[in-house]
Amino acid sequence: MTDTSQELSAKAKAVLAEIAAALERLADSGETWTIFSDKMALDEADREAIRDCLGQGSIRIRLENTSEPAEWLESGISGVWYGVFYNQSGSPLVETIEVALFPQVAAVQREDLLQGAKALNRRMVAED
Repeated sequence: MTDTSQELSAKAKAVLAEIAAALERLADSGETWTIFSDKMALDEADREAIRDCLGQGSIRIRLENTSEPAEWLESGISGVWYGVFYNQSGSPLVETIEVALFPQVAAVQREDLLQGAKALNRRMVAED
């Protein structure tokens, strides 16, 4: 990764500063933070400079078989995730930068945990 500090606009620097502060809060208190990057007044050069500065990790999470598919890519900074939510035709609806241990929308929901426990118990009884 190259040093992009000279190439960053004031808007891009402000977003990166917000991410840095959110990382500190996450480390201190566990508080997560989401930036809706597509709703900000960032041009494509700003968005690219932010992506270049954050880099790219190796984890990809895809949420499929739902009315609003989504995917998250780990950035090169631990705890920072790029997220994209799509419509049913596959066009991006919302783009985010999420500061979290794990993308919260991709995390299992309590209701799903309870259904999973019931299903497992039924399967164990069926095996007896």
